Amino acid sequence: MSKRNVPSPNENVAPVRSIRDDVYIGTPTKRPKITDRDSIAVAGRVASVKLQNFMCHANLLIEFKTRENNCFYIGGPNGSGKSALFAAINLGLGGKGSDNDRGSTVKSYIKDGTNQAKVTITLTNEGLNAHPDFDEYISVERTINQTSSTYVMKSISVSSNGLHQERIISKKKSDVDRIINRFNIHLANPAFWMSQDRSRSFLANFKPSNVYKLYLESTNLENIRHSYERFATTLSECKKIVDDKANELRVENQKLKRMQEQRALQDQLKIERALVASFKWKLMFCSIRDIEDQLMMNANKMELHKDLRTKCKTEYSDNRIAREKVEKKAQELTEEVEVQQMEVEEVQQELNAKMKILWEIDEKVKAAENQLKRKNFEKKETKKAIAEAQNEVKVIMEKQGCVQMKNKLDEVEKKYNEVSKERERMELGGEADRLKDKLYLTKQDIKRKEDERYDVKRQIGAIQKKVDENQNQLRRAKAMKKDTINKYGSSMAEILQEINRSKSQFEHLPKGPVGKFITLTDPQWSYAVEECMRNLAGQFLCSSQKDAAVLRKCFDRLRLNPQDKPTLIVTRFLGRAHSNLAEPSSDFDTIYRYLKFSDPDVHNAVIDKVGCESILLFREKTEAMEVMGSDYPPQHAVKAYTLDGSQAYAGGPGGQYRFYAGKSGRASGIFLNEQENVDENALMRDIEAEKENLRELESKDLKKHDSDLYELKSEEKKISAAIEDFEKKLSHMRSQEIKSERMLKDLRKEVADAASEDRLDNLNEGIEELESKIPKIEEEVEEIRQEIGSLKTGMEPTLKEKAEAESLLNQMNGEVKDFSSKTLKLQRQLAKYDEEGDVLKARLDKLKADEDVMYHDEARLKTEKDHAADGIEIAKQSHPMPPGEQDPPDLQNFPPTEKAVKKLNEMERTVDKAELGCDQSITTEFVKEFKEKLKKGRCQCRLLEEILETLAEVHRVRVNTYPLLKTYTEMKVCDKFKELLDVRGHFIGGLEFDHEKETLNVNVQSCKEKDPLSQKIPEDGNDQEDEDDYDSSDSEGAAPRRKKAKHQKKQKKPRDLKGLSGGERSFVTASLVMSLWEVMEQPFRMMDEFDVFMDMMNRKLVMDLLVELATKKFPHNQFIFFTPQGIKELKKVDGLQIFEMNKVRD
Repeated sequence: MSKRNVPSPNENVAPVRSIRDDVYIGTPTKRPKITDRDSIAVAGRVASVKLQNFMCHANLLIEFKTRENNCFYIGGPNGSGKSALFAAINLGLGGKGSDNDRGSTVKSYIKDGTNQAKVTITLTNEGLNAHPDFDEYISVERTINQTSSTYVMKSISVSSNGLHQERIISKKKSDVDRIINRFNIHLANPAFWMSQDRSRSFLANFKPSNVYKLYLESTNLENIRHSYERFATTLSECKKIVDDKANELRVENQKLKRMQEQRALQDQLKIERALVASFKWKLMFCSIRDIEDQLMMNANKMELHKDLRTKCKTEYSDNRIAREKVEKKAQELTEEVEVQQMEVEEVQQELNAKMKILWEIDEKVKAAENQLKRKNFEKKETKKAIAEAQNEVKVIMEKQGCVQMKNKLDEVEKKYNEVSKERERMELGGEADRLKDKLYLTKQDIKRKEDERYDVKRQIGAIQKKVDENQNQLRRAKAMKKDTINKYGSSMAEILQEINRSKSQFEHLPKGPVGKFITLTDPQWSYAVEECMRNLAGQFLCSSQKDAAVLRKCFDRLRLNPQDKPTLIVTRFLGRAHSNLAEPSSDFDTIYRYLKFSDPDVHNAVIDKVGCESILLFREKTEAMEVMGSDYPPQHAVKAYTLDGSQAYAGGPGGQYRFYAGKSGRASGIFLNEQENVDENALMRDIEAEKENLRELESKDLKKHDSDLYELKSEEKKISAAIEDFEKKLSHMRSQEIKSERMLKDLRKEVADAASEDRLDNLNEGIEELESKIPKIEEEVEEIRQEIGSLKTGMEPTLKEKAEAESLLNQMNGEVKDFSSKTLKLQRQLAKYDEEGDVLKARLDKLKADEDVMYHDEARLKTEKDHAADGIEIAKQSHPMPPGEQDPPDLQNFPPTEKAVKKLNEMERTVDKAELGCDQSITTEFVKEFKEKLKKGRCQCRLLEEILETLAEVHRVRVNTYPLLKTYTEMKVCDKFKELLDVRGHFIGGLEFDHEKETLNVNVQSCKEKDPLSQKIPEDGNDQEDEDDYDSSDSEGAAPRRKKAKHQKKQKKPRDLKGLSGGERSFVTASLVMSLWEVMEQPFRMMDEFDVFMDMMNRKLVMDLLVELATKKFPHNQFIFFTPQGIKELKKVDGLQIFEMNKVRD
């Protein structure tokens, strides 16, 4: 080691000793490999430190040869100001006073007796991460006052001859912070700023929890997680600010629309003022035009009246001739009908006679068939009795019997035979079948009669419905003659008059009827629109419940019927129509698009009540069903109507498809401007004719059907009762037969037991008698069969005659109905001719009277025309002609005078109202400027949204990568720690992390103490025990732990450094700190009094080791070590520079 330089007594320059004289600047790379002791230049190393009045130093300058060395030892006794130099580097770069364990505030570092301290730190700007805008060095000068501190940052360039040239870069603390951040200088990281107090505390209190805390603070992982959370919060706040700005832009957009509306209103106001002046000019000449029109109309009427009189005379003559012809035809048809009815009665009588004959023959055939069945049954029973008697004779040949018992047997047998014959007669006689057939036919007749009665009732209902419709139409026509407003209700004109009389009682005058303010533009949809909105047409709108109560009192004063009282809708009058309606696509027709509203409040009420903007219109049912019943109906479409009034409700995901067929009625035209022309006389005639037809159906056909039904149902009840009686009687006979048969069997059994010769003789006689009856029965059966054949043969001609009579009767009934309908039609024609004749006669009389009036009107109108021309000339003096008009003006397309006056008044009111609501201060230039500003704001807002989306994605990626970073950092520290332990070669162990307990165990032992159990993995649960060991040993004043014998016998892997010597423990500690240095980039690292607990031998070993680690393992970083003990023992190593400081205080 070379000779030391003599210390400077005035502290201008610190003593320096250099071991290497050559200069080398390495080539920067991301992770440079060090070979042949080459060093790598890294920007941000401390090149020099200059202190003025800082703590114990009045004036101190230390220059580090960073191009030649990377390891620097600063030695000196206690009181030489080493810790002040340590604190000055941290404070000079912008650190806090509380971070250096020498004072709580910055002003406490000012030297006693002075008011200001100055610290100048010079950093290198060459190599990796160098700032391209600055020179070789960057100087940060911090001046500390009693109340504040200031910064001056300079860029220093060095010329080839060694001259330094400075330029001020900035005087802002924020610029200094940016440079510090760029050079990765962590001012608050304890691993890089291992101060004197931190070194002592770290070496003395090496608990796993403290080591883990040092790990978190050094690696900055916890700060990274907190920064991610703060970033997420800040990002959310920024999004809220951007959303608020977007809402503000929407408000500004609405403001722009209002400005544009005002500009449009200004332009429209100019047009309307010019139009008002033109209207006034033309209106002056309307009086002459009206008189000329009246004269022309009067002349046309006179000409028309002449033609009408001639035409009426001809029509009246033709009417009389046609009536005579129809009357003659009606008389002939009446005679034919009478003859035809007589023939029908004759045919009906003949048909009834044929039916009676057939019924009699059918009864005879049924009786014969029943008799045939009985004979066959009798024959069968006789043979059966013979066989039974013969068997009985064989059985009882040797038995004897009792006479009294035999007599009783004969009596029972006789009774049994009678009951059996009566039962056979009832079963085989066909009485039950005849009654059931008669009941079936009666029920068929009842069903047929009920169907005919239903048809008559249906005809009556249809006629009654038509009569009601015609009467309603007639009543509406009569009401509309009085006032057209009555088409919305028969008392509507009276209601409006009463409202007008009570208008002072209303806050806002009610609006109604609603239909008055609605116009349908296409008449073909009249019926569909009326089906949808018919009930709404006669309703009234009130602005409050108070106005509604006043209107109800008006109805009470008029004493209206409940059905004539209009429904009231209470809604706030806005004076403007709803906009932004949820309408379907323009490809579909809606009710709303075919309606015109003359009042905005009515418009709003119809939208709210009916929702007509979402109701579609279709011409065909199939199209409506196909569109509305699909899985995806048109958006915003609720239902649809067709021309015939059918309704289809939308299906799809949000609704249930339904279809209701329409009634195909006739529209009343309440939403059309055209007034319906109704021929009241013809309508009354139709009503009377339908009523007459209705009375005829009710009095004749319906009553006849009711009478026939009553008779048939009575007959049905009688037949049902007869069937029930027959079945009861037959059931009784069967029970009697069974009872007699049982008695007969019992007696025969008794007789069989005591049979005699008399019984045997009787049986033989009975057998002979029964055998003689069989031929007679067979002869009777053959006779009955012949009789049935002859009866059926005789029925065929009668059946044929009956069918011919029924056909003829049906044909004749049809002809009678045709004649009756023709007669009724002719009678209606006669009535129609009579009414037309009366009308024509009255019209002729009226036309004659009207011609006289027309001649007088013509003279009057010519005089009025002359007076009107004089009035116009006077009016021209006060109302000059507007630009673009002519004198006289063209009034060809000008509306009628009355409508023109109303329109002019409306235009003037509109202009006055528009002037009140028009802001003349808004100009085109102002609107344009506001629009550009709004457009710029939209672009900025859109850009901010894109930036925030990008930042959110970056944040997401970093948050997802954070666990990997945490794991990688842990692995890197562990690997580096093992690598540093391998330098000594006789250490084994490593680092054990427990993130749940937040502990970091440093497990190291020397190879000299290694035993067979050292490689075993310790059991779980020992961490807490070791932690307790640290707590007990490190606490002040605590007695040494006395371990139990059983614990001393166990050979566990050591979890602390107590088994190591002081030098070995210091080496392990230094290795841990340098492992932490590996995962955090900083151009320089500092340790103060790291060897405070070492003996001389271990201290030299550790110091040489640190020099070796710094110069060989980490040549790209700068290391500054402070020690109060001697440094003569350091070996000669390239890259090492030593400073010795004199004691400056006692």
